Amino acid sequence: MKMLVSVNISKGFDVWLKMAKSLNPEMEKVGASMIWAGTNPDESKIFMIVEVQDPSQMQTFGEREDIAKARAEAGADVASTTIISPIGADYLP
Repeated sequence: MKMLVSVNISKGFDVWLKMAKSLNPEMEKVGASMIWAGTNPDESKIFMIVEVQDPSQMQTFGEREDIAKARAEAGADVASTTIISPIGADYLP
């Protein structure tokens, strides 16, 4: 299942992206992967498309103390993480 997710950030896209890339191995362990990420023009919000085997695993992953700490240190407002919508069908040219 794919999901469109957002989170507010305070330290810009580059800092957030470095952290997100560092967490990829941990995401893979729970059957999740980030397919795409982008930011709004003032780099205060991230939008991501995440693929997960089980949506509940992604929430559990995001709430892990070590993961939440790494996200917060990179400027992510962990509490602002929002699943905007599940994605039923998509097209990437």
